[in-house]
Amino acid sequence: MANDVTGKINNASYGVMCTMLSLFEKNLTMPELIASISKLYPGVEFNNFVASKYVNTCKSCGFDIQKINGKYSFVNFPVGKKFTDNEALLAYQLEEFSEDLKPSQINKDVNSFFEKLHFIIGYKASNGLKSSINRRIMKLYEKARDAKCNIRIFYADGKEEECFPKEVCVSDEGKILLRTSTQKGLQEIDPDNIIDIKITEKTNNETEPYEEVVFELKGKLARRYQLRENEQIVKIKKEDDIVISNKYEDKTHLLRRLMRYDSSCKLLKPKEYVQDFKDMLNDTLKNYADLDNTQENA
Repeated sequence: MANDVTGKINNASYGVMCTMLSLFEKNLTMPELIASISKLYPGVEFNNFVASKYVNTCKSCGFDIQKINGKYSFVNFPVGKKFTDNEALLAYQLEEFSEDLKPSQINKDVNSFFEKLHFIIGYKASNGLKSSINRRIMKLYEKARDAKCNIRIFYADGKEEECFPKEVCVSDEGKILLRTSTQKGLQEIDPDNIIDIKITEKTNNETEPYEEVVFELKGKLARRYQLRENEQIVKIKKEDDIVISNKYEDKTHLLRRLMRYDSSCKLLKPKEYVQDFKDMLNDTLKNYADLDNTQENA
């Protein structure tokens, strides 16, 4: 029986509440969770079986609890506030800025604020403001990037791959993405799809993970075009036409973007990109083949 401090309460209900409070404070292994519950609820004996039942009860009530690296972690609450993409991006930038603040106590206070914020907002794979898992993923990614180490990414669908972290980037829609280099080229990964990252001992000193892409812009587009941070003008031709070098942009994303420029854009190299670009254009033209036949038979 519980001591007089707890009074006449339902042991199981109070145990579930203690479980929630313990995991809200920090991620815990099963022995750590049992110790935390016992401290909050003295006088009652707990074990793995009982604590597991409390965790499962929380899950059945809509609390997303996952075991990550041997520790039980709150990922989402069933209720909360959704942030817009702009609010999410601003929050991420504020958190990044706080890491350089002096004195260090200010940095600790800001980090503590975000630790709580990631729990209570009820975040669920909608924009760049990270859940507790994604916040840890981002920290591991940035640590590996700074140390120039390879990482092994474990995806929610069970797949995994080894790659080299390049930089945190933001999509045209304002979504925060993780840019990595693999043997297949550059890719941009949504952190929502990652459940874990392992930093390998293998270091990577490469500076150019894959070929640069060169394309030419003409006419009005060339005059009003705004260079991306990963681009530079390598040649200015007559009539204001320009040749641009592009590096570190996802292949599919880049080719689709260049297609929007229509006849004002010409892809120059590498050859395999040019061929893929032609194939994309031919596939688009095939959609109108039946229309041409219909008009001829009319």
